Amino acid sequence: MKILVTGAAGQVGCRLVRQLLDLNLEVRGTVLPDDPCLIRLDGLDVELVEGDLTNGDFTKRVVSGTDAVIHTANLVGPHFEINTRINLEVSRACGQFSERLERYVYVSSSGVFPNNGENIACAYHPVDELHPKRPDNEYSLSKYIGELMAERTSRETGLRISIVRPSHVLSGCSIFDQFTAGRVCSILKAGQVGPRTEMYMNDGTELWHEIEARAEDPDQPCAVRDEAGRPWYYQPNDARDIAHCIVCALGSPDAVGESFNGGAPAPFMFPEGARLLGEIRGREPLEVTVPVRWMYDHDITKAKTLIGYRPRGDLATMMASAAAFEAGEPDFRW
Repeated sequence: MKILVTGAAGQVGCRLVRQLLDLNLEVRGTVLPDDPCLIRLDGLDVELVEGDLTNGDFTKRVVSGTDAVIHTANLVGPHFEINTRINLEVSRACGQFSERLERYVYVSSSGVFPNNGENIACAYHPVDELHPKRPDNEYSLSKYIGELMAERTSRETGLRISIVRPSHVLSGCSIFDQFTAGRVCSILKAGQVGPRTEMYMNDGTELWHEIEARAEDPDQPCAVRDEAGRPWYYQPNDARDIAHCIVCALGSPDAVGESFNGGAPAPFMFPEGARLLGEIRGREPLEVTVPVRWMYDHDITKAKTLIGYRPRGDLATMMASAAAFEAGEPDFRW
């Protein structure tokens, strides 16, 4: 079986390629010309094709001859036109080969809901696949449009599709940045932009000033709770786990026509994250109490139940992996 992975050198793509190869599958991957991330694929038995996925002829050519397509390629940030064009061309090409393709797995984002409450309050928690979709930036909007394109192509051609929505994807030692005073302040600032957020203070209080004044520096670990004693929490996604979720969606008959949330096994509590980070850094966490609560969750029950998703990246495991990466160990595989 030959699998096309778009964005093969990306954060998720390079780990996905390894998991597919470990299953003895043949992999073709698209990469950008002169991509500095190509080093992530060094030594792997992969057919790499350089090109531009906004070009319909190129996209049709790389889809041709494959048995399944996993579309991870995107530019993170305000690249709406490019990302939307890529999604369109990949959907079109897959539609043309719908009879041959066993699956088209479109990798979307939790931002289609969104699930963090910083810019617009969530309808409910935890955020599952049925949550209303209200993308609040151009990147998330392009992801949502990609979902609609995949669904439209499926209706018109019979293309067998599955949609996977990662939560915030982390790799390397990026988890160390998530439980700091600087991160807490940035969340509070985002939540005070407008009254539609879950973090908004109606009296205009800018809660971050006290934290900035008390913190030794922005990198100090920060354990934050609301005034009821409830911890803030955060449910990201290790890049290796979302690659695993994609593989589960690819291989399961129950995934056809379905969408799945990806995420850590359970949300990470800020006090525990700050404690672990403090142990690694040799620093005392800053204890903070605020009137608002940040809740970033992504319910993975459906993926666990239907397609056998079993994420390994709990908080302690991801912290230990980040420390090992910082010491020079690779993190492409568990």
